[in-house]
Amino acid sequence: MGVRREATSGDETGGNVPKSRLVARPRLPPGPLRDFKWYLYRLYLEAGAPTLEQIAALVAADEDLPGKPGKDTVKRLLSGGEEPPGLLDAVSVADVLARAGAGGDPAGVVVHVRRLWTDAKASPSTKPATARQLGALRLGVHAAVGAEEGEEGSLTPYIKRRHDQALRSRLSHTVRDKRSVLAVMVGQSCTGKTRAAYEAVCAVLPKWPVLAPSGPKELIDWIATDSVDAGTVLWLDETQRYLMGPLGEEAALALSTLLDHVAPLAVLGSMWPEFARKLGSRRAGSDEIHFHARALLERNRAELHVPDDLGTELRVLRQFAAHDPRMAAALQAALSRPGRLRVFQQLADGPRLALQYRRGPGNAFSEIEHAVLTAAIDARRLGHAGVLPSALLAEATVGYLPTTARVTHDSAWFATAAESLVQQGALIPDRVAPGLGAPEGYHPADYLDQSVRRTRAHLAPPSSLWEAAQRHARAAEDLCALGGAAQDRRRYAHAVRLYRRAIGMGSTAACSGLAELLEEAGDRTGAEQAAGASPQAWIQLATTREEWGDPDGAQRAYRHAANQGEERAWAALTRLLYPVDRAAAEATAVRAAEAGHSRGWLTLARMHEQLRDTEAARRAFQGAADAGDPWGWIGLARLFRQDGLLVDADAAYQAAGGAGAIPAWTELMRLRWEAGDTEGAVQAATAAANAGDGAAWSALAEARLRAGDRDGADAAYEMAATIRSIGALPRLARLRESGGDRAGAELAASRAAAAGDGGAWAVLAQLREVADDHDGANAAAEAAAEAGDTDAWIMLARLRECTGDEKDAEHAACQAAEAGDSAAWSALSRMRERADDRTGSEQAARRAAELGDIDVWTALGSVREEREDLSAAEQAYGLAMRAGDPAVWRPLGRLREKQGDLRGAKEAYRTGVDAGDPEVWTELLRLAKQQRALRQDWIALDDEGSLVAEIPGALDD
Repeated sequence: MGVRREATSGDETGGNVPKSRLVARPRLPPGPLRDFKWYLYRLYLEAGAPTLEQIAALVAADEDLPGKPGKDTVKRLLSGGEEPPGLLDAVSVADVLARAGAGGDPAGVVVHVRRLWTDAKASPSTKPATARQLGALRLGVHAAVGAEEGEEGSLTPYIKRRHDQALRSRLSHTVRDKRSVLAVMVGQSCTGKTRAAYEAVCAVLPKWPVLAPSGPKELIDWIATDSVDAGTVLWLDETQRYLMGPLGEEAALALSTLLDHVAPLAVLGSMWPEFARKLGSRRAGSDEIHFHARALLERNRAELHVPDDLGTELRVLRQFAAHDPRMAAALQAALSRPGRLRVFQQLADGPRLALQYRRGPGNAFSEIEHAVLTAAIDARRLGHAGVLPSALLAEATVGYLPTTARVTHDSAWFATAAESLVQQGALIPDRVAPGLGAPEGYHPADYLDQSVRRTRAHLAPPSSLWEAAQRHARAAEDLCALGGAAQDRRRYAHAVRLYRRAIGMGSTAACSGLAELLEEAGDRTGAEQAAGASPQAWIQLATTREEWGDPDGAQRAYRHAANQGEERAWAALTRLLYPVDRAAAEATAVRAAEAGHSRGWLTLARMHEQLRDTEAARRAFQGAADAGDPWGWIGLARLFRQDGLLVDADAAYQAAGGAGAIPAWTELMRLRWEAGDTEGAVQAATAAANAGDGAAWSALAEARLRAGDRDGADAAYEMAATIRSIGALPRLARLRESGGDRAGAELAASRAAAAGDGGAWAVLAQLREVADDHDGANAAAEAAAEAGDTDAWIMLARLRECTGDEKDAEHAACQAAEAGDSAAWSALSRMRERADDRTGSEQAARRAAELGDIDVWTALGSVREEREDLSAAEQAYGLAMRAGDPAVWRPLGRLREKQGDLRGAKEAYRTGVDAGDPEVWTELLRLAKQQRALRQDWIALDDEGSLVAEIPGALDD
């Protein structure tokens, strides 16, 4: 995927052939039929794109070929979306194309075509479908309560809001500028996230095909096989399913590559705020888990917030309600409840279902129905993202029932319960297999899922759920995710079994999880057996051993990974060897280069640099460059520059840039600028731009600005902006605003907003607020929010609170909340607490909690604990417990230790382990050892939550 793939209208050529003769390329969704037609089409291009008549004539002239297709049959083989014609025709066309110079050995081509044709015939395929053709319900939009059968009756009239304009603007920009966009709608359950994306695609991209991968593995496979074309909508509803599981980081990297190389392209998704906070968190320990996912979202400014309050749309709602009884009923129900106007949730029947569940078994839901629902919700919150098979739910349900409720004379008890739950809208039947048929399983209603999982966030499920999943889960990624959840909760026996079944289904991620678990359990042999042929698992094992101070064991694991082709392992081996044996480290770098990997040389060079051994560093960087790594040239250039050898540095930067290290052009620009070669600096920035990177122009603008050349800086930022350099337009807006060119600043901000970046308006909001231009700041923040960026309002809330302007701070927080972002109220809560405004602090925290911010009370409790107000901190932690924040248990346990309540601390830590917080385990173990100096080797918990020193039964399976 090294060449950017642009959309065409059938004008690709494979030689000096007139464009009018080129057959249109096939447009098909990923699958065997696409693979077959794309292979033939590439043969056709490589053969010089002969005419259909020429291909048919070549086949007819060869009596040894088995088929005799006419030109229409040849066209159907190469293009279109229908099933391929006969095998003999396909083989004959492939043979003549191969003999015309395409694909290598004709015999090998024919064998490959036979296999592809057989696979295409055996697997049903569908034609590309637009959003309207697929339909809103199939793409994840919730049907309204009381909906009539069919699509028309399922959807209420659509109400366009601020985020709709922001999303549609981004999609329009995608088409106009042939660029790629990632947009993720973030909001509470049943707030219109998926409907907003659906309506935007129908309005702006009505003819683009929509592809919806079933999970992260399919997404990764599609991207790896170039199965996502330009001019496509990639539909990632419930985006956390793709970015947060065992394959999440791999999926994030794949998406980043796709967005860089395929244009135009629209990648659309949705998720709840708690998932967005986890992916965006920079707290200690979270970066390593979601580093690439966070980078993907931040780099593309992907999040668009969807508020759950329709209070500003009351007039429009009443107009629609006059003609739609479903809307009228939902509006009446929402108006009857105090607070925010949550109409969409009422349309989805969410609040009623949540209330019925909270009333407990034996009321709206029978005991069995309640248990089935609970099992389904637990399975989802613990990581089972796919359809939940009936057998899994039926077996798991038993563990959620008291013994008296397990007595039934209905042999079809599960089918009876499932049918009732489906009729009530609490359980949704699902089928991902092609064609019509019976449901393959179920998933809980979305609103009910979000509501209940918060109340159960601190609970470990009964053993029946783990065991049922191990036997009946169908997807390796679901088994691996559940294995990880069991591991986090120290239910190692279940984790081992889940991982092993996932490995049996081909999961390499499960190899890593199992290897790490067994290593921690002291089973080194088992850990290495689990790593097996997975280089990623060996890397995980090596990293674990390094953290535990076992360099020899780490080296052994890195060597296994290196021998299996993992490039990172060579660099790690070099790093470990360097302090004890520099000659061995250098020999490792040489071996790595011989294996085609240059990272060993780069690592060696940087370690030489740290010891100020410049000559050795130069040799190592040269070794990397000789091995084909352009970063070796960058390292050499840096050393030449430090030694004053500017001509050599210049040449090295050029070599690096020419070899594909784009940042080298920016460094070359800086080198030339500092040497007074302004014309050469412009040439370097131009070279970077020609490579598709505007960073050098932005750096040149900053250099000109430092030299007092504001006009030159303006022109350089304009150049950077023309090639879509991230941050160029916000910097240009700042430059113009600070220079008094308000109109020019707003023009730059408007251009950025049209491309989906509200950051420039946020910059203007800050500058104007500091300049006491509150009205101008409000207008800029509003413009930023219109573009989907609520950070400006959050920043204004902070600034105004700091200056004592409480009224305007609350206004800014309200504006952010109207756009669906609770962060401003959360920040105000902490700021007011530090300012001794207890009442204001709690009011702000309640506002944030109403918007779905479940960790606001934990954050407030931490502030109170810092200020030594332990009773108030405990009160805040109690509210966090009720809100379902799984991160509250560790600070609560430490607080209780401070108060001398060791029993309460232990209970909090144990609950934290059940909630899946891996960091709490060390606290529980420490406290247990203090209280009972009997054993020092506890490693896990059993099903009853008791400490155990081994993994009972799991290692014998």
